[in-house]
Amino acid sequence: MAVSKLVKYLLFTFNFLFFLGGTGILSSSTFVRINKAHFQITDELLPAINILIFVGAMTMTFGFLGCCGAIRESRCLLAIFFKGLLVMFLMLLSVGVLGAVSRTASAQEMLKKHMKDLLPLSEQPEDIQVSFQTVETTGFCCGFFVGHLDWGNARMVPDSCTCTDTSRNCTALEEREVYATPCMTYIMTWLDRVSETLMGIAFGFGILMILGMIFSSVLFCQLSTGKKRFF
Repeated sequence: MAVSKLVKYLLFTFNFLFFLGGTGILSSSTFVRINKAHFQITDELLPAINILIFVGAMTMTFGFLGCCGAIRESRCLLAIFFKGLLVMFLMLLSVGVLGAVSRTASAQEMLKKHMKDLLPLSEQPEDIQVSFQTVETTGFCCGFFVGHLDWGNARMVPDSCTCTDTSRNCTALEEREVYATPCMTYIMTWLDRVSETLMGIAFGFGILMILGMIFSSVLFCQLSTGKKRFF
């Protein structure tokens, strides 16, 4: 049976998209991973992000192998491509599960418990204080649970809590005003946003991977029936 040129070039097109998609996954997930160094309280999502970094690198590799397998009509490369896609598909499913779990009430309770162990914030190591001050500056908030009181006494409250935007909810603290809103809401919103992004990427590429596995299987069967070369 002749090899379908349509299937062959569709598979090549998908593999080229896999390569580009792998580049996108690798760059975006690495960017999120680097930014999470400034959000040390959000370690619950680290496993999912690390998996995405690995999947992005593997997608680029298998995308290249798939292109070669389609053009050369090599059953060996097509078999490697299919197995690689299957492994990455299962890993992306785990990313979706981890993303969903991170949004549950139990995960949020774990985060709150972890933050309680850091109070008062002024007694924590400098790197943790600097990281949390970055959160306060970005989220226009102060403290985690009850505002500036989470830092201890008034003189220990950092400048990151100073209310520079008068349209925000502010409160008086000695001779200055600080943000009255705790950072818990901002952090939870950020977690949800990252979770939705991760699950969206996993779902989208999961569909592409299923299509890629279907086309590679069809082409592999056609090559086997036509007794084409294995290498």
